[in-house]
Amino acid sequence: MKVLVTGQSGLIGSHLVDDLLAHGHEVYGISRSNRNQNPKCHNYCIDLRDTAKAKEIIEAIAPEVVFALAANAAESKSFFSPIDITTNNINVFFNTLVPSIRTGRLKRVIFTSSIAIYGSIKTPFKESDTPVPQDIYGVSKLTIENSLKIMSQVHGFEYVITRPHNVFGPRQNMNDPYRNVVTLFMNHILRGEPYSIYGDGEMRRCFSYVKDVVDIIYRSGFEKVAGMTFNVGSDLDWSINQLSEVIQKISGHTISPIYLPDRVQEVHTAISDHKLIKKMFGYKDTPLEEALKETWEWAKEQGPQEYTYTELELPNKLVPENWK
Repeated sequence: MKVLVTGQSGLIGSHLVDDLLAHGHEVYGISRSNRNQNPKCHNYCIDLRDTAKAKEIIEAIAPEVVFALAANAAESKSFFSPIDITTNNINVFFNTLVPSIRTGRLKRVIFTSSIAIYGSIKTPFKESDTPVPQDIYGVSKLTIENSLKIMSQVHGFEYVITRPHNVFGPRQNMNDPYRNVVTLFMNHILRGEPYSIYGDGEMRRCFSYVKDVVDIIYRSGFEKVAGMTFNVGSDLDWSINQLSEVIQKISGHTISPIYLPDRVQEVHTAISDHKLIKKMFGYKDTPLEEALKETWEWAKEQGPQEYTYTELELPNKLVPENWK
């Protein structure tokens, strides 16, 4: 089957491309970066916010299945750069969807959303809950979810929505200073620097290994799950302090983190219910320490990385100190 993956150079996208190729699909990928590219994939390096270029390339591809992963997944940064976050999410999505529909060949769209849509509602988050996002990133993801449902009804294609959370593993962007807590901590250790923890470090997250998550996203493209929405990830919640301790244990480095004030409107506890993916797919977690060890070995091979900071659109006194 002819498949398009947007954001194919990212953590989830690059592993998904490998799975698609291994199953014999004809795979096309579009991303702004040439990181992590599989040479067997037909790779295009463009910014999907460019409507004309997106139209030209996607209409030429004429995909049957689209995995829409391209996004700027920076919840906390979205308060201070809302245009960048919104255009990288909403504009990119429609610049992918519209030409895909125009070809007349589109059968299914798998959209990678986020548990950021839930906000601070009661945990564990269930797919049937009414979302109340607390950041611009979550708002943009929910907007796309609702738009996708409407467009599928009007234009006659299937959709599946996945909501992964706290995904980590080999190929994660270690240059990003704003997110990706696992490799953020690891890169600081490799650089011989203390890393920062916000608040008291007792925020709780369920960390999800990329290989487990990608299996569900891949299968969502081809199994009988059209019209469904899935939380995807681990059930096991850890505090940021606990994560820090495990990473130091695995790396063999002892380092005292720097504690900074809480980030603005950050959700304290983010835990999802995964009964549905267990029922439909039989999801199982890779044990956290095992997954972290694999990620640490990969990070060591990459070596210490320089961080890439971008200019914020609306800087103010609430911007975290370590972003400046």
